[in-house]
Amino acid sequence: MLYCTSDECHNVQGTLGEGSSSNHALTNRKKGRNMERENKAENRIAVVTDSAAALDPELVRRLSACGNFVLVPMPVTIRTPGEPDRQLQDLTAAEVDEAIMLAHVMGQTVSTSGPAPGVFADVYDELASRGFTHVVSVHLSGELSGTVEAARTGARLSRLGSKGVSVVDSRTVAGAYGHAVVRALEVLNSASAGLRVENPNPEYPSPDYPTAAQLVDYIQSVCEQSTLYFYIPTLDALRRGGRVSPALAMVGQMFQIKPIGTITEGKLAYVERPRTAARALERLVEVTVQTCREHQHAAALNSASASSVAAAPANSSLTATPRGEVVAVHHVGNAAQAVQLYEQVQQMLGESSLVHDAADSSAPEFLVSALPPVLSAHSGLGAVALVVY
Repeated sequence: MLYCTSDECHNVQGTLGEGSSSNHALTNRKKGRNMERENKAENRIAVVTDSAAALDPELVRRLSACGNFVLVPMPVTIRTPGEPDRQLQDLTAAEVDEAIMLAHVMGQTVSTSGPAPGVFADVYDELASRGFTHVVSVHLSGELSGTVEAARTGARLSRLGSKGVSVVDSRTVAGAYGHAVVRALEVLNSASAGLRVENPNPEYPSPDYPTAAQLVDYIQSVCEQSTLYFYIPTLDALRRGGRVSPALAMVGQMFQIKPIGTITEGKLAYVERPRTAARALERLVEVTVQTCREHQHAAALNSASASSVAAAPANSSLTATPRGEVVAVHHVGNAAQAVQLYEQVQQMLGESSLVHDAADSSAPEFLVSALPPVLSAHSGLGAVALVVY
């Protein structure tokens, strides 16, 4: 994965505006001209997403260091009868997780909401002030949250306007679109890497640098070809958060249902309703393995078809190519169990354990991560999710 250090970010962003140049050392006058060209660049893209993308905090820090990525947090509130609401703000990630876990144990209601349109407008304006000409803003399924609409309103309020901000409804949750965001940033940062000062003839836009429309199509394609399965040990948290009816939650409790779910057409859908935790986790592994194999089979067919074509696509780096592997594993207070389930999937697929080739994986270092508060608020303790791409 391509990350930026502070110096690298400076080099990437400082050369994005350069057109064809000579091999001479940059003078102050040339630097001024290059800055002017950068400001006039027609295609400089930043990516925005929300915290429901379930990206590891350290990964977010590294991605943000390049200057072309912003993650917008989603508010979380703990409600206790007879007491003022508690907004989980200005806390560390660990403190937020601890507060939510304690709230679940105490039977308190944890509610979530999308960021206000003005928050998005401010983010887009800030990116515009950095010289970005377009923002691709990728968010939690519009069927589950109003975040997408808030982002669209924020775009209209911003300096870039609706034409300068492409809001993408991922129609999924967690790593299923967080993974797509990471891949999109890899494309942008990889294309930008060729524009560093040491390149004797930097060219902007780079032939590999995508347009906003191409990047949107790529992100949507990755999201569509990503499948998320989750296990929730109890429906109680979903009931308190208003995500399932009290009657359904009561039935689930009576029959000890341990649901396995997925996201279909942007909405929560149940795959199976096992009655024991052991059976539910066993089936979670089995359906994940089955989906991996289906993706692998499709990838093999696509590869065979592509090899019969004389010429490769003009921008092959923007072709979504799922390989049938687990690209994200999420948990709520049960990291060891999540890793164990992942290991079981790998063993059934005949693969090695948590050892990945960095060249073949989007973010192997951050494969396993905690569900963010905006999602763990509804899943409750002990939830596990696996994302296949």
